[in-house]
Amino acid sequence: MRRSILLAVGARAIRTLTAARSHRGRYPARDQNRDFLGPEPRGKEARKWHIRDKRKLSNRLREFFLYSPALGHTVGVRVLLPGVPQEVSPVIHLYHGGGDDFRSWTDFGAAEELTDDLPYLVVMPEGGAGTYSRLAVGGGVHDWPTFHTAEIPEFLKKTYSVSFEREDQLLAGLSMGGYGAMKYAAWHPDRFGSVAAFSSPLDPLSAIPAFDIIALREGARAMTLFGDPVADRSEWIANSPYGLAENLHDVDVWLSAGSGSMSETKDRDLLETMVNQQGERFAARLGELGIKHSWFPRSSGLHNWTAWQRELAAWLGALERRRNYGASVRRRGAGDFDRRGAGESERRGAGDFDPRGAGEGGRRGDRSDRAIADGGEFSYLTGHALFEIHGWRVEISRRRAQIVRFGDVSPAGFSLTGTGSFRVRTPGLFRPGMKYDISVSGPLGPNEYSQRADKKGRLTFTGRLAAAMHDPIIPGKRTRHFSSVGQDEVTTVSIAATQEETEAASLEDTEPLAGAPNVSKPAHAESEACLDGEYSEKGRTAQNSSSSGSSRWTEADEPSRGQP
Repeated sequence: MRRSILLAVGARAIRTLTAARSHRGRYPARDQNRDFLGPEPRGKEARKWHIRDKRKLSNRLREFFLYSPALGHTVGVRVLLPGVPQEVSPVIHLYHGGGDDFRSWTDFGAAEELTDDLPYLVVMPEGGAGTYSRLAVGGGVHDWPTFHTAEIPEFLKKTYSVSFEREDQLLAGLSMGGYGAMKYAAWHPDRFGSVAAFSSPLDPLSAIPAFDIIALREGARAMTLFGDPVADRSEWIANSPYGLAENLHDVDVWLSAGSGSMSETKDRDLLETMVNQQGERFAARLGELGIKHSWFPRSSGLHNWTAWQRELAAWLGALERRRNYGASVRRRGAGDFDRRGAGESERRGAGDFDPRGAGEGGRRGDRSDRAIADGGEFSYLTGHALFEIHGWRVEISRRRAQIVRFGDVSPAGFSLTGTGSFRVRTPGLFRPGMKYDISVSGPLGPNEYSQRADKKGRLTFTGRLAAAMHDPIIPGKRTRHFSSVGQDEVTTVSIAATQEETEAASLEDTEPLAGAPNVSKPAHAESEACLDGEYSEKGRTAQNSSSSGSSRWTEADEPSRGQP
């Protein structure tokens, strides 16, 4: 009953919001006329994204219609060329809300005027009503994350001269678009340096009706977005910026929300009030984790374009001041930025933004990125069965969705939580051809063996996590649902150069390998799936691993929804 009431209230709020943005009261994306494009591509044409139509709307504004294999249909994308021409331009990915489309930021949000004297190329892709997530619609799947984080970057790389350096890739959005921006930043902290969310729901588990209802507008069925909030809780957390907040340590985070009221009226905007409360909780969570951020809870403001124009202008102004400050520091030859306490929430107005405060997150991330590329330690939280982070590729074969911690990652080893089987390929952090001792220690016991780094300096190995549960119920006096078993079990992997290799390297007066302590060579040096040499990119994945023939890769299952 309570869920039905929440759905009814949420549906009414979203209908009112959508009607306020469209004179006809219909969802704008439904009104897009693509008849002039003809039928959707099929066969070979449908296998790759491609531009179906493009037009020039102003000196800076371009409009494209792209066919997306991830979506299975054609969608619109608007691009604003840099106001200040650059040989290679930084990029702002600017996302619309759940009641708008790819035209909204330029039609209602003054994006063209606000970026007129800035060096950024601004890309504004369609987001539909898919909550920037992967959802089943009819007989197909609308994979919005793949469209936004894979196909759009490919489109930009092929069409424009832009920088893909982490500090030059920025995300921002309003309402549901801000949720998408923050989620993508948490999924890919190695790719995006800055993120901003204006009036956004950042904890889906606290706004289930809103997420379900917006997905219904896309054509999905009820409770199919991330599944049941109880039985499929891991899926909700895997798509939650709040749940994955610890991944944002080296990302420059900005968020803001109005109070839901204006000083001249007593009426309240319940939707803005709700996202304001979520912003407060999200900022508190970042503070607990010691993550630098900027949180601006406005004393007034509604869920409308007046507020979002103001917030976009404030964020762009902060970016410009930080950029100018960094340039002045470099000109003076000054030292590091002035540091504030870790986790301190910035509660000043946007006009008082201090480039040495919240803005230092991006600078700190730049140094951290270089350290990680050289073998520095990091950790990563995810719900995906297949992911790549900082050059490490991880595949997990499992029978249920779960949150995985890829922790304490360095050339000396790493840890993984959860159940099933894993396959990990390292970046090129090791000496090609050199022999290394591998020690896997987990709930199923130890396993030690040796292998040589491939010609690119990479190691590839497989192993077992906690035992996977094949039956839905574990029998016993107190039966427990299998989804909660094994989630927190930890498997650790240690990597070290073998003793004789280390001694040989010392005799040759070569540099020691970074990050790996020396251990004595184990007596047992065989592992049936770990001596194959270089791992092929075209090899098995988590979806087809059950047919690969490896005795260590037999608990195959479909990877969780929402893969990046």
